[in-house]
Parts: sequence; C-alpha cells; structure tokens
Amino acid sequence: MAGMAMADELGDSSYKQVQGLTRGLAVLRALTASANGRAQISDISAATKLHRTTVRRLLETLGVEGFVERSGDDGAFQLTQEIKRLADNFSVFDNVAAAAADVLRDLTAEVTWPCSLATPYEHMMEIRAATHHLSPLSFHRGVIGRRLPMLLTSMGRAYLAFSSNVVRERTLDLIAARYELGEVPLMSLSTFRQILARTQEAGYGSNFGDWTADKKVAAIAVPVRGERNTVVACVNVVAITRATKPQQLAAKYLEPLRAAAKRIEKAL
Repeated sequence: MAGMAMADELGDSSYKQVQGLTRGLAVLRALTASANGRAQISDISAATKLHRTTVRRLLETLGVEGFVERSGDDGAFQLTQEIKRLADNFSVFDNVAAAAADVLRDLTAEVTWPCSLATPYEHMMEIRAATHHLSPLSFHRGVIGRRLPMLLTSMGRAYLAFSSNVVRERTLDLIAARYELGEVPLMSLSTFRQILARTQEAGYGSNFGDWTADKKVAAIAVPVRGERNTVVACVNVVAITRATKPQQLAAKYLEPLRAAAKRIEKAL
C-alpha cells in the first residue's frame, strides 16, 4: 500500500489511469462548454469522441450522483447545482495557497529562514502554506492550519493595513466584538491604528516579539493581491528575535519577500 501511495504521489507513469473517471470528466467538460450547460447525447458524443452508448452510461451515472439531470422537454442533459457547489468550495484562498508552494520554497532557499503564506479567517490569519519543514533555522513544525491573531502578527497587520477601508473597518469591528466576549487579546484600538499607519508608511507588516504566545518570533510580511487589487493573502519571512534586530529584517529580506509576492500574484 505504501508503495502504491508513493507512486501515486510522485505521478509515476506506470500507475494505471482510471479510464471511466477520465471519460466522465470529459462529459462534464463538454456540458460545461455547451450553451447554458446543457446538450444532447449526440452533441456530447461528437465533442468527446465517445460512443453514444458510452456517453449515455456516463450521464446516467453522473445523474445518480446528482451532477447532471435530464430535461423533460427535449431530453437534453444539463448540469445541476451540485457542480456549482463543488466549484464554490475551491476559493481564491485555495488558489493562492496552491500558487505559493514553489515560490515559498525558492524564497526559503534564498533567505534560509522559513516563510509562510496566510489567508484571512474571520478575525485571524490562517497559515495555508509554509516552509518550516525545509528551513534549517525553523523552530516550528506543523504550522499549516495554525491561526494567528491579526493585531499582533506581521501577516495580520499587513492584511489590515493594505486591505480596503471597508474590509479593515468591518474586521476591526469583528475583533472588537470578540474582545468584548473575552475571545481575543486586544491592545488599545487607537494604539493599533497607529501601528497600521506606520505599516502603511513602511509598506510592510512587522512583529518583533509582540505576540505573547510566541515572543521569540520576529517577522515581516507583505500583501498578495488578487483581482481588483484585493488583498487575498499575506506572505512573511520568520526569524528569531535573539538572532536579529527589527531594522535588519527589512534591510535583508524585504526585497526578496516582495519579489515572492509578485510571483504569486502572477501565478493567480
């Protein structure tokens, strides 16, 4: 079993393709490309180069699974909302995380320190990609999925500083509400707004032992922008407070970090 899993993971060409799945996906693509997401069996057969009987069997299977349905008017098959639900589950945040993997690997090879990419999750930033397992200087493991407070971390500060005013204010309202419920640590919001102003002026977010839960962390972060210049993620370089000084972080790592963010943006 382990051998099969490894062959599959590495894309071993000897691993047999599941022909039925490939043909089913071809039928779905043909329907997606057709007008209004619906077509006759003959049209799908022509588009996929599959025999009409094969197309019918595939459509009936997809119908049982809820992905297609047959119209009562002309007998054409059409996509259902189930397909849209599958697509909706793959968000822009998944897309940016996938685009970041190779870029982060290259960034760590250049700067040696580990780096991460995080996306917003309510009042937190959730780490979606990281190279802590690749860096010889890493002091963390298993960071994927970890949620970081926006107010106290470099990526959270970068996200809020460079997001739109509407996003920033709504997120701060959410943080304040969570604070009132005793769910989040909160410095004075007026103090935090001063930090955001300095972050905007500097062009990057920073954290030098500010988060009590991880006081040895020193980090800088920059935003990653998607469509309409919206901030969809932030990427950072993480060092140790005792190994560096605040002014050294930007001097050494800001330009490689910005270049990495631009590469991720181009890949989106």
